[in-house]
Amino acid sequence: MFLLGRNRLTTALLACIQILGIAIFCKGFFPYKVYLPGYAIKEDLPSYIREYDEPHFDRLVFIVIDALRNDFVLGKNNGFDFIQHQIEKKAAYPFTARATAPTVTMPRIKALTTGTIPSFLDAILNIADSDTSSSLHYYDNWLYQFKNNGNKTMHFFGDDTWIRLFPDMFDKFDGTTSFYVSDTVEVDVNVTRHIQPDLTQSDWDAVILHYLGLDHIGHLGGPNSPLMLPKQKEMDRAIGSIYDIISAQDAVRMVEEPNAKGTLMIVCGDHGMNEIGNHGGSSTEETSAAMVFLSPQFESRPSLHKKASIIEKRPMVMGFPVIDQIDIVPTLASLFSFPIPKNNLGKLIPDIYHDDKLYLHHLQLNAFQLGQLLCRMTPDMDVYIRDPLNAVDNQLNEAGQLYAKAVHIHQQYGAESAMLLQIISYYEQFITLAQSHLVDIATDYSLPHMVTGIVLILMSAFGFVAIQYELGFFMEKSIWGAQLYFSVIFLVMTSISMFASSFIEEEQSTWYYMTQTFFLLMVVQCGYIPNVTLSTRLYCIGIFVAEMILLRLTLAWNMISKITQVQGLQWPILAGVLLASVCMGTYHLFKQTKRPTIDVHQTATIIQNIIKSILVIINVLTAVLVFVYKTKADSSADVPMIYINLHSWELIDKLSLIELGQLIYNYSGAGLFVLIGLCYVLKRTEQMNLDQPSGSYTDNLVEILVYMVVPLFLLLSSPKDAIFYLLFMVQFQLLLTWQRRLSEVHPPVWVTGLLVTCLSHTSFFLMGHTNSIASIDLSNAYIGVNGYNTILIGFLTFVSNWSGSLFWVVAGWALCFDKEPTSGKHHFREYINLQSTVLSMILSSLSIAVTLLREHLFIWTVFSPKYLYQVAWTCLFHWVFHVFLGIISKSLLS
Repeated sequence: MFLLGRNRLTTALLACIQILGIAIFCKGFFPYKVYLPGYAIKEDLPSYIREYDEPHFDRLVFIVIDALRNDFVLGKNNGFDFIQHQIEKKAAYPFTARATAPTVTMPRIKALTTGTIPSFLDAILNIADSDTSSSLHYYDNWLYQFKNNGNKTMHFFGDDTWIRLFPDMFDKFDGTTSFYVSDTVEVDVNVTRHIQPDLTQSDWDAVILHYLGLDHIGHLGGPNSPLMLPKQKEMDRAIGSIYDIISAQDAVRMVEEPNAKGTLMIVCGDHGMNEIGNHGGSSTEETSAAMVFLSPQFESRPSLHKKASIIEKRPMVMGFPVIDQIDIVPTLASLFSFPIPKNNLGKLIPDIYHDDKLYLHHLQLNAFQLGQLLCRMTPDMDVYIRDPLNAVDNQLNEAGQLYAKAVHIHQQYGAESAMLLQIISYYEQFITLAQSHLVDIATDYSLPHMVTGIVLILMSAFGFVAIQYELGFFMEKSIWGAQLYFSVIFLVMTSISMFASSFIEEEQSTWYYMTQTFFLLMVVQCGYIPNVTLSTRLYCIGIFVAEMILLRLTLAWNMISKITQVQGLQWPILAGVLLASVCMGTYHLFKQTKRPTIDVHQTATIIQNIIKSILVIINVLTAVLVFVYKTKADSSADVPMIYINLHSWELIDKLSLIELGQLIYNYSGAGLFVLIGLCYVLKRTEQMNLDQPSGSYTDNLVEILVYMVVPLFLLLSSPKDAIFYLLFMVQFQLLLTWQRRLSEVHPPVWVTGLLVTCLSHTSFFLMGHTNSIASIDLSNAYIGVNGYNTILIGFLTFVSNWSGSLFWVVAGWALCFDKEPTSGKHHFREYINLQSTVLSMILSSLSIAVTLLREHLFIWTVFSPKYLYQVAWTCLFHWVFHVFLGIISKSLLS
């Protein structure tokens, strides 16, 4: 069956089966959350609940400041002086609003507007700027209820995610793209410019503003960026100016309009940010957003500021209550007297209510809405919600009986103070229990899809294992046996570790151990290489001892740099690494010389030298432009003046950062084109070498490509990570030297494959990445991009986050292609099959683990992000970059 193991067709077939399995599995594991269609209406109320009260407010200003962490507003030494002043004089209600993972914008907007807990798949859709499948146009939300209960007018300015989620909702709008993170100024100016001309008019009932600049600063420089405090002050000034406008308007409206109720203003974050400025995970910093209720009525009507006596004991952070972010939905519904959206899972925020009886009435509405939702999910609840007075003694459903008791006592005693606390207690217990049931029910997996996906993924994995068996991988009896046994054991243990959340969270330790141990085994093995001289053995031992030292240096670098804290150290290191890449590339470039035996005028040599000179010039210019870009884009003040002087260079003096980035891409593309041209010339020259055998290791132009891509990877990485590429280049050169030194012994290709696999994964974690969505860095994904393009931004996001690993992809090509001319075998196919086997085994194990542990406490915070990362490793890293681009590189450059 597997006689075609070395055939490309077999590998392609297994790859297609694997990718199909992944797609089917993800369809079952990441389904869209089921929402009840339609909209709640006031007529849905049963006879035992009295009608809605008059609204407390008739206008709303809803301000979302992206990534507004709670301590930015509630902590000390922040820039929100106006809000702090309002809090101090008891004219505002501040809270920490807990968000749930994934803490990215689209899911959080869904939570803030529908009161639901969005699906994990929304984290993926969040990056798709053109995605409309996640629209809330047909799902109940407070925007629809606000607008259609009284024919209200609604305006929106800011993040265009709202416009995609709520098409045709806004009477006036101006959207800005949320993913162009390098912009921290215009993205907010485009919102603030609408305050004076639009809010001062009387043609609105609700205005929603969504600011993005603070989040972008976090991505670029973290919460301690020097730009953070000025941005906070800018936001505070905007909030203060809006407050002054609505205060003046309300003062006039209260006199001229008898039915005017006043304006409510809410300032909140959609999520927080961690200490490096990213978000998406479930850490306390990422899930703790600020939320503040303000209104001129809180000052002019002191009775509205009286807290209810029944406020339950809740956790406090920085002296202020903690609520769930979704609690804003039923609270807004009660304050503006419109029906609570059908799918809401939130509960009222009691602090806002000045009267206990008023709170009780709205709490009953909240309980009824959750009861209706629970009825649709668990039909046995229907009798308790439809006829609670006759179901008080029915003990079949605990939540239903609580609701029935609350309604029964409420009907019997009304809102008498003697029974008030007991009635409220029953309602709150029911709401808590209903929330728990609904959250559990909402996770709707499709097991048939998941099992089908697992079967296909396992078929692919067994296919690759069978190919390795056919190639004799498991029959290895040579001096490489120790590495073989260790690799098999490690692969099995790694697969088993996918069942443990702790091992997934600390996966970097697994790969650090594997890589160092493999190097140690190579040191031992080098002492027993047959048919080589003692000096060769000692030389190879020295190579792998050096590899161990270099790996230890890379592991220690982050700690060293944090301890030393040398200001501006990254710039001379960046310059040195760029210089090293150019010098190494130039050195290996001029080794590629073929002299034809029949060309007496040495024309071919001249052509080769001209092409090489052009390539060197392009590489030098690319390296210099990358350095200029990184220094020019840096917002801190630690760039030495000697480097800043480069910014006045005539070539780039008038270029914006976007244009400069595009120029770098153009030079990189030109360099690749020239390298392909050089390959063509070398091949034509080789055909004229009548008295020399064709093929030698000096023909491996991919080795030059390794050094050419380093400036590009540096462009898409943080300057502090530049040192890693220097160490990577040295490690690569050592491995290449070892391989060539043992060219007569022919080290097996699986050894090279495992070394590259280990170094690829180690490099990923070395550069600060983890299996959490929060570690995805968007700050370098917009270099050279003018506007938003989903495919391009997605591609750059992947390359910038996997840049260290992608270096080893290109290095792996060079190591693999370097073997083929001397051995005459098709090493690349064996190399790819080995890599495919490793990743397939890990993916298969993880798929089974996720299925079996789908009810695990950490399924959405640990296992689900890991699965997304593993899909990226398998589909993008391996099949797209390693295999597809590897085949192209092999055909063009070797």
